[in-house]
Amino acid sequence: MTATPSNVEHVLTVVPQVAPRPRFSKWGAYEPASYTKYKKELKALLPPNDVQRLGELIVTAEFVCKPIAKSKFTTPLGDIDNFAKPLMDVLTQAGWYGDDRQIVQTHLCKRFPEQGEVPHIRFHIQEIPQ
Repeated sequence: MTATPSNVEHVLTVVPQVAPRPRFSKWGAYEPASYTKYKKELKALLPPNDVQRLGELIVTAEFVCKPIAKSKFTTPLGDIDNFAKPLMDVLTQAGWYGDDRQIVQTHLCKRFPEQGEVPHIRFHIQEIPQ
C-alpha cells in the first residue's frame, strides 16, 4: 500500500467539531444549524481537488481539538467516529471520491494541541493500488 504522488496530506485550520445526533420535528429529521455551518466552513477550506479517486481508499485523519479549560480530561470530548463523519461527508460532497463505501480503512486520531499549535484537521486520502 504505497502512496502515489497525487496522495498529499492536507491541513484545514478549523476547530474540529463532532457530528451531533439528528434532530426531529413533525416535518422529519434535520441537522442543527451550527453543524450545517461547520460543514460549509470545512468545504470552503478544502483545497482544489484535481484527482479522481475511483478505487478503494484509506483515509487518515488527525483532529487537533480546542483545549478544555480547567478539565481533568486528557483527551477531547466526543467519539472519534463523530469527528470523522463531517469531514468524510464534505469530502464526498466536494467530489474527492465518489462514495463513502470506497473507504475500506481509516486511521483516526484526536488530541489536544501542543504548545503553540492551533486546532486543525490534518487528513490524507490514499488510493489502494489494484
